Amino acid sequence: MISSAKAFRESSRKSITLMGMSGVGKTYLSSLMSAWGWAHYSCDLEIGKKFLSAELPSPVTCAEDLSHLSSFIGKLGAKAQGGLDLTEFKRRQKLYYDAECKALEQVPSLSALSQKFMHDSTGSLCEIMDEDLIDRLGQASLFVYIKASKEDEAHVLQRAREYPKPLFFPPDQFDSWLGDYLAEKHLDSSEQVNPDDFARWVFPRLFQSRLPKYQRLADRYGVTVPAAAFRDIKDEASVLDVIASALDQRHVA
Repeated sequence: MISSAKAFRESSRKSITLMGMSGVGKTYLSSLMSAWGWAHYSCDLEIGKKFLSAELPSPVTCAEDLSHLSSFIGKLGAKAQGGLDLTEFKRRQKLYYDAECKALEQVPSLSALSQKFMHDSTGSLCEIMDEDLIDRLGQASLFVYIKASKEDEAHVLQRAREYPKPLFFPPDQFDSWLGDYLAEKHLDSSEQVNPDDFARWVFPRLFQSRLPKYQRLADRYGVTVPAAAFRDIKDEASVLDVIASALDQRHVA
């Protein structure tokens, strides 16, 4: 694992894992680096194309369109409102988690095949409970946590209110959140849940719970970079300069 700006700059082989909440720019930056000659590995794409393809009406074919994967994950709630019952919802959550782990297991070997490798991780990377798997990933690539500003966070939260979408939840927290929601809404069971309303209610809680998890991974295996630092990037060298600068700052700190 690269731990200094000097080692990062001088290394002939570079492997990076972009990390952060959906919407902070991971896929956009990965696409730019792909256009500049980097091998681009989209974890979401691999999940939908390979590891969950049998569950989907048709395989996911590009990282920019994950609609089939999103529809499979689904939302908890009343069937009449497009929701999934609790048993089926949890089954799909487990299948998605297992598929993400399998997709992540490929990263170390694939990154070793390329001089310049960019891993566009899912927003739920920080929820992976297999510490050995995360350590292998961290040893094989430099984690770059794209950290949203308060303004960015407000935008992400507003978008989640306007367009609630399917999400992966950490199992140990999901049951507690569901219990709190049912109590607050005076509902007797998850079958009475409005899928979109629950998605809107729970997203801020999921969002806040993930921030320290991302930070922990960045502190252990890489660096934290403000999302604004990657805006208006013009070339590959600019991206590498931003990351090297973050490594310098971590060393000073």
